[in-house]
Amino acid sequence: MPSQRIWKLSALLWAITLAILLLLPQKSFPESELLSFDKLAHIGVFAILEVLLLLAFFKGKGQNTIKLKILTLTINIVYGSVLELLQHFSPGRLTDWYDFFANSVGALVGVIFFSIFIENKVANHKLIL
Repeated sequence: MPSQRIWKLSALLWAITLAILLLLPQKSFPESELLSFDKLAHIGVFAILEVLLLLAFFKGKGQNTIKLKILTLTINIVYGSVLELLQHFSPGRLTDWYDFFANSVGALVGVIFFSIFIENKVANHKLIL
């Protein structure tokens, strides 16, 4: 598994990418049917951020991950909330409470994914077999 430094850098770069994409003026994005799945996209990108945050601070087996999960989940939800509030100041963008909810669900999905597929290697091995 890559070092924690790599995961921290990955989480930071992903968070910066999200900030840029979510704060760009709306006219910067082309019209597309794919973009109609806006809420699924919010869930997906914040789930990825959550997994990267957890990997950045996960020290391995035996670590009490409850506190880690609560901390990273809180950071992710606050970050998503701040980005949603900042969208109010971006041309063509609005603060959308449904997006806030989708961001929070994405963070929770990230915790669940991490718990099943990364933290619990036994479950991972059973799924492969």
